[in-house]
Amino acid sequence: MLLGYCEVVEDDGVVYCSDLSYRELVFSDRFDGGSGLARLILDLGIVSGDMFVFGLVAGGVPVAYAVSRELKIPFDVVVVKKILFPWTTEAGFGAVAPDGSFMYDEYIAHHYLGYSRELVRELVSRTRDYVVDRTLRIRGSLEYGSLKGYDVLIVDDGIATGYTMTVASIFLRRLGANKVIAASPTGCSDGVSLVSKYADLVVVVNLRNPPYAVADAYIRWYDLSDEDVIRLLERASSENLYRRLM
Repeated sequence: MLLGYCEVVEDDGVVYCSDLSYRELVFSDRFDGGSGLARLILDLGIVSGDMFVFGLVAGGVPVAYAVSRELKIPFDVVVVKKILFPWTTEAGFGAVAPDGSFMYDEYIAHHYLGYSRELVRELVSRTRDYVVDRTLRIRGSLEYGSLKGYDVLIVDDGIATGYTMTVASIFLRRLGANKVIAASPTGCSDGVSLVSKYADLVVVVNLRNPPYAVADAYIRWYDLSDEDVIRLLERASSENLYRRLM
């Protein structure tokens, strides 16, 4: 079906643009990715009157800003964190949300890494401590109000393994969200498949197969510091886009 932005494919709870998928360097930066994602969401007709956008810190915040501006829907932020492999600061085998919600790959943890369940619980606890500290630093509060009656749009700059988007979906559904839509400019087929088991719908513009790196979808890619995020939230607040759900 040819829509205004792309040729849309809908497959088992996942929506993507066929003509913009399986390619690299599709977006100039995260803001451009967010604008493209917003256009796809508008074309799909899934925007409701009672909807809230949540950007995952850090890379999802510029995307959420662009989506919020295009859709004229306020956004808040959520900090989630991967449970990391011991040899890297990037790749993980699970993730933790602010309320302690977590998920992890049991085969990788217990068979591949040889971790006991006690050690995994300890890693979850450490990871949650990080999430709490970072939430307070960036958002200023751990308190989230009820989402009863709201549809939520969770936005990140990319879906790789899918763990962070999944625990965010679990967290926001526990706040009473009526419908959870996970959305990103780019996503890996494996990670998107995982997220689709927990979200009502997954929307990506640029779907790709492994091997996969989020950065490959963007011409200009850079790491965002917490200070960058805070400055962007201040800008969004002045434009009446950023609103903490309290």
